[in-house]
Amino acid sequence: MADGMLQPLNRESLADQVYQVLLRYILRTGTQIGDRLPSERKFSEMLEVSRAVVRGAFDRLAVEGYVEKQVGVGIILLRRPPQVNVENALDLETANTSLQDLYQARIALEVGAIEWVVLGLTDEDLDRLDYLVDQISARIKAGTGFTREDREFHNTLIRACANPVIIQLASIIDQYFDRMRTYYTYYPERVIDQSHLATLDVRHRMIVMTLRARDVEAARHALRFHFRPWPS
Repeated sequence: MADGMLQPLNRESLADQVYQVLLRYILRTGTQIGDRLPSERKFSEMLEVSRAVVRGAFDRLAVEGYVEKQVGVGIILLRRPPQVNVENALDLETANTSLQDLYQARIALEVGAIEWVVLGLTDEDLDRLDYLVDQISARIKAGTGFTREDREFHNTLIRACANPVIIQLASIIDQYFDRMRTYYTYYPERVIDQSHLATLDVRHRMIVMTLRARDVEAARHALRFHFRPWPS
């Protein structure tokens, strides 16, 4: 491992910093699909952060389909990240953006990119979307969180367009979900609208159905319908 390329981190936004460091490590060391990455303990020592922080960063990479944790083997690279995701990720944390700002930006990005998403989605992508919808539905019924699956659903859509600039802008999606997690941590009394949860499965399945039909306009309408008006 090239120890010189990893420097101790500042104590601000550690999870995001470690996530970016792992992406840079994968690209700059030439790690290939199927290779085993250094352990959580090794990264923890080199970056001088807790293993829990490193584990959280690896969990995010796993959700996004970059790595897989295999029992008795370690952390295996499944696919390499786009270069643009690492070098110039759009950072809105210091831009005085509100949660509503991020939500509206998500709508503009995802609905606006749908034409290229439809063209780029593979059958494997569509099967993955169906699986994620099933997982979200099961978690809602069980009363457990589904943020990871929901995040991956929307990231899968954007990745399919294969446009590096759009994929760079898609960091908005991750920043939105990260901000939402913080929002409900600090304001637990603001429970998610149950009517929203009741229709979420149908709205997700409508999106996938129109994508399978390769119907751009129908997919655009389904995705726009999925994004409910921001609560006043």
